[in-house]
Amino acid sequence: MNYDDALQFLSGRHAKDMKLGLENIRSLLARLDNPERRFKSVHIAGTNGKGSTTAMLESILRESGYRTGLYTSPHLVDIRERIRIGGVAISRRDFLLEIADIQAAAEETNASFFEILTAVGFKVFADRGVDIAVVETGLGGRLDATNLITPELAVITEIGLDHTRILGTDMETIAAEKAGILKPGVPAVIGTQITAVKNFFEGEGKRRGAVLRYVMDSVKTENIRLAESGTLLNAWVGDRRFRDLRLRLLGAHQVENAATVLLIVDELRSQGWAIPERAVYDGLAKTVWRARLELLQIAPKIVLDSAHNGLGAKRLAHAIEEIFLYRNLTLVFGVLSDKDYGTMAEILFPLADRIILTRPDNERALDPYILAELPVCRGLRIEISEEIGRAWEFAMKRTRHNDLVCAAGSIYFVGEILRLMGENACGE
Repeated sequence: MNYDDALQFLSGRHAKDMKLGLENIRSLLARLDNPERRFKSVHIAGTNGKGSTTAMLESILRESGYRTGLYTSPHLVDIRERIRIGGVAISRRDFLLEIADIQAAAEETNASFFEILTAVGFKVFADRGVDIAVVETGLGGRLDATNLITPELAVITEIGLDHTRILGTDMETIAAEKAGILKPGVPAVIGTQITAVKNFFEGEGKRRGAVLRYVMDSVKTENIRLAESGTLLNAWVGDRRFRDLRLRLLGAHQVENAATVLLIVDELRSQGWAIPERAVYDGLAKTVWRARLELLQIAPKIVLDSAHNGLGAKRLAHAIEEIFLYRNLTLVFGVLSDKDYGTMAEILFPLADRIILTRPDNERALDPYILAELPVCRGLRIEISEEIGRAWEFAMKRTRHNDLVCAAGSIYFVGEILRLMGENACGE
């Protein structure tokens, strides 16, 4: 088996009809001597913000001197982005060896693409002796393949409507799926800002025997300064005050994520983890999380954002209006058919002077001609280029020095833009 063979094997395990459940991953991990039991972890679920929260926390822990593992999904450019040690993606050679090592067990257990990658991540963390791994759920929480770990701490970030065909169509049903990562005796940090959702988690915490701490009750942020160069804020966590925390990540929503991270750090400290204050400042300032309101270029401004649901679109719209200075905005937009693309279009399209619709390289991609028929598109300057490379070239040719080009709509789509621009998202 070579590297391409490994990728082909994984591609063949991509189930078209997703079926959530823990039986296959439990069986696969058992065949690998249960690596999930051999490392400490923090488990993070949520609808929006979980990736950025995961990245910020891992950066702080690494700055504290710990050997860290990081497991995230999906990837943008390279599948190895999902599994990192000390902030660096697993090498191609090691990735190939790990896939070859578990191929037979994966086939015997009928493991899916995500289950295989989860098993590889857990095995790597155990074999490399990480001090602590920060593990992001893939989808939901209750039946997510990552949910076989028993972490030091569980975290649930903001809840919103996404993956509704799988997780449910109302906030309480989706929150119940996320609450599935709560475990008896394991403390949890809850990042929601919605009182009704907080009340739901309060009941779930009592039922499951988990002690919960809420960001909205425990962390106060103030003197927030948003700019293209980064974000500054002051924060209080209990009686501890942080002045002039700098976030490399942009947007008001990253202040919410940073507040969640500060409470996570406070909880880990209470468990005995040594996390110096300097590590908090440096970890937040150094965090890079690609294609999350990422300013790639200044003249003209190029912004990539992984907004792929209504809440993400609102946060992107707020950033476009409040942070970036520009003359004209070109929005290059591609989305998957199972997303709430109508809501996203209503939020983002009216902000743009020109809209270029394209098709992500994914079997679930939405036909851009369907987007063009939405009522919100009437009277707007809409153009269609189904091939992403041509759409991007089209946008850049019509962009002047003081304009802004924003690509958004799908994680898969902005990953394609990064690939077109020759960007490496592996942290190497």
